[in-house]
Amino acid sequence: MQRQILFKCPRTGMNVQLRLDEEAVESGKPENTYVSVSCPACASFHLVNSTTGRTLGDLKTVHR
Repeated sequence: MQRQILFKCPRTGMNVQLRLDEEAVESGKPENTYVSVSCPACASFHLVNSTTGRTLGDLKTVHR
């Protein structure tokens, strides 16, 4: 089974939508778990939070 995530490419600024295998995104993992994804916008790899969709370098504060 697959799950969709949406993140912003840090190089191009484009919004990118990807599907991740459930094996890569195990339920019950902490919210600070990142997975390596191949970005179709810039052809590079990024570390993306599997829960929030934020990249590892994204320092914006989330207000809840």
